Amino acid sequence: MNRILYVPLDERACNYEFPALLAGMTEDVALVEPPVGWMGFKKKPADIDALWAWLFENAGQCSHAILSVDTLVYGNIINSRTHHRPLEACMETLSRFTELKRKNPELSIHAFNLVARVAAYDSAAEDPDYWASYGRKIWRYACLTDKAERGEADEAERGECAALRREIPDGVLDDFLARRAVDRAVNLACVDLVRDGVFDVLTVPKDDTAEYGYAALDQMAIAKRVRELRLPDRVFVYPGADEVGSVLFARVFNQIKNYRPRIYIRYSSVYGPFIVPRYEDRPLQEGIKAQITSLGGVVLDAPGDSDCMLAVNSPGKHMIESVEQYTKDLTFSTHLNLNELFRYMRYYHEEYGRPVGLAEVSVANGCENDCMELGLLTGTYDYLTAVGGWNTAQNTIGVVLAQLVIASYYNGFCGRPEQLRRSEEFMASRLASDWLYQSNVLHRYLAETAGTVDPYALGRHYGDAAEYFRHGLQALLDEKFTAGIRGRRPIVDTLQFQWDGIFYIRLHVRLEEVLRAEGTKEKTDTGE
Repeated sequence: MNRILYVPLDERACNYEFPALLAGMTEDVALVEPPVGWMGFKKKPADIDALWAWLFENAGQCSHAILSVDTLVYGNIINSRTHHRPLEACMETLSRFTELKRKNPELSIHAFNLVARVAAYDSAAEDPDYWASYGRKIWRYACLTDKAERGEADEAERGECAALRREIPDGVLDDFLARRAVDRAVNLACVDLVRDGVFDVLTVPKDDTAEYGYAALDQMAIAKRVRELRLPDRVFVYPGADEVGSVLFARVFNQIKNYRPRIYIRYSSVYGPFIVPRYEDRPLQEGIKAQITSLGGVVLDAPGDSDCMLAVNSPGKHMIESVEQYTKDLTFSTHLNLNELFRYMRYYHEEYGRPVGLAEVSVANGCENDCMELGLLTGTYDYLTAVGGWNTAQNTIGVVLAQLVIASYYNGFCGRPEQLRRSEEFMASRLASDWLYQSNVLHRYLAETAGTVDPYALGRHYGDAAEYFRHGLQALLDEKFTAGIRGRRPIVDTLQFQWDGIFYIRLHVRLEEVLRAEGTKEKTDTGE
């Protein structure tokens, strides 16, 4: 049994549970995680000292480690944006990685360290408290400052930048810039740890990024250090965050199996590969290529030579939020062809007999309903291996790819009923969470509770909200999947809100066997 040590970005299911569920689809690769109670909660940081003690205790029994620098230095993803740790303390903590490698020289360390985001809205839910008043102004000021320093800002933009600087209090900006300076120094020090042989590979996801701004400036600094140290094949920088644990698990799995997945990509739109998704800084195709490179695969142009296919429902001209899809423009019909995409997906499956995954990224923070309904009409979910459509494009694509390449290694889990069941339930859970929850029940709940319930802090409304979502989600599953998924009824087995809000959930759907005999229906629970 190959054991992989894993310290996630935080305790949310996408970071803590998804890689473990992927490990459950394998035969001989186990993920070793710290207790979830040590992982903190939202702005409460993880128990860093306990995590480090756990690492040193368990490293000797593992061949690989996937480690979040943000968790082990700051406490989790949010604390990377809100901490007040001095640089000296951060560097002292970083030195523990060197000690870990010294004591475990055979341990292959795959580290990841985010480029901290600059959120483009006024909310302190996941950022410093002053973000509620100055968040969008800081974001805009950062973009314009960067643009001006590149010599690309016009006179109006330079004037707007000066006005914004007057509106943002000195103390607020000083706090923000001081933290970013520390975070950048940690980013650069992590590159040095690759040079020193402590980290075998460093992945630097850019969280909610854009073409201009402090994240772009941080990437320029990291790229410069990578060039100087001649490490472009061991340091990967690309948009993403919450998918990284799944992608790096797939990478380590591929390394253990000496497997290089060959992936064929097909889009619903000719413009799709060139569209820059929301919260990202490069064309969609470049983000997908970065994810495939990160997990150790290659992009293939010839479908017949590939091991699996990634189908991408891309925007026709521009990405919108899922809540905006009810008033979407004509380009969602004229600039893409869903019928052709779904017809080709079936052709690929029947012609080559290899796994197919669907990434629905025409909208952000959910799925586009017309696309997913077409999947029902065409029977696509009867043979599909992986599906997703949540948060950002690269969050979706990374998780879909991770499941897809594991399935391709095992030839679609042929002859492996337990692994197949786990893969199918993971896909069913994504259909429920990414599509039915985020783009349907969630939208209705927000409309019905506007002004009465804080969606970021449910508090006393938690119980009522949980019942609302569980009932609404099960009703939609029964309505949409009248014949079940693979002939089995999808049942909402677990539904929990994380961070006391409705935007992050822990959701599991089990597929319940339905056996018919002598005119009766007998149900057998196949859940764990």
